[in-house]
Amino acid sequence: MNNEVEIKENQDKKANIKKLCKKKAKQYIWISLGVVLMDLGYYFFFSQSGIVAGGVTGLEIVLRPLLQNIPWFKPSYFLYGAEVICLILGLIFIGKEFFIKTVYAALLSPTIIFIFETTGVPGDLLYAPISDGNKLIISTICGALLTGFGVGLAIRNNGSTGGMDVIQKIISKYAKIPISQTLIFTDWAVVILSGYSFLTNNYRIEYVVFGILALIAEGYIIDVLALSIRPRRTVYVISDKPQEIKDLIYEKLDRGVTFSPVMGAYTNTERTMVICTMDKNEAYRIVSLISEIDPKAFTFVTSCKEVRGEYDKRGII
Repeated sequence: MNNEVEIKENQDKKANIKKLCKKKAKQYIWISLGVVLMDLGYYFFFSQSGIVAGGVTGLEIVLRPLLQNIPWFKPSYFLYGAEVICLILGLIFIGKEFFIKTVYAALLSPTIIFIFETTGVPGDLLYAPISDGNKLIISTICGALLTGFGVGLAIRNNGSTGGMDVIQKIISKYAKIPISQTLIFTDWAVVILSGYSFLTNNYRIEYVVFGILALIAEGYIIDVLALSIRPRRTVYVISDKPQEIKDLIYEKLDRGVTFSPVMGAYTNTERTMVICTMDKNEAYRIVSLISEIDPKAFTFVTSCKEVRGEYDKRGII
């Protein structure tokens, strides 16, 4: 009997290990695809147009006029050096766990650029056919889309692209400020610096504007992809007719609802609050219908940053 139990436990253990390995392999495939997309945005659009959307690749574009006279210089060499420095800083100041999680994507990115360079893939392959008057705007759009989707895929699969991510986490950890605010000291600083031309010693405001647009677009795409964001709202209704409101939501939206008991502090009257999460356009529609059922219903709507689970089925918030 004990042998059968032991055999069963070993089989379960092997099955769990196999499942975990399969999950990890799938994550690394998606992370790799994300890094490839990010590098395509840099190599074919940002690097060619000179638009900077922050990050280590943006810093390379800013400093390229100072480095391109070096005979052996290649952008991938700078990226390798910057990523290795960031990884070492991450290992020292953040820890081994973060280093292990970051090292793959951080070194894969410059490796892909190095392969492009050594195999002679022309960087202007997609950039050259664009008409002169549209080069900056098309590069901004395409570069932001590719980079945003790439970084979003990596983050969604528990990966990190390294580079400025490391610096941001270090600043956040030791300066005790939110990670969102560290962007001012990293990506935004690089974008603002990109306006200065080391060749002509003048400041080109249009490059800063396009860089800011690209940075904002990237951030939005990363949020949408990494957090599966859609415009969703949660509707809260305190009413004497909760059943009627529930039936209305079931009939009109086929959404699940949750009942929560509440008590008015002034009247000490117990009532029922109806809670339902739905799409943005549905919220506008349902609020007006609720007022028809119960004009005195206290209704308020909040934005949802993220929704997970079987939210489309009845019985689920």
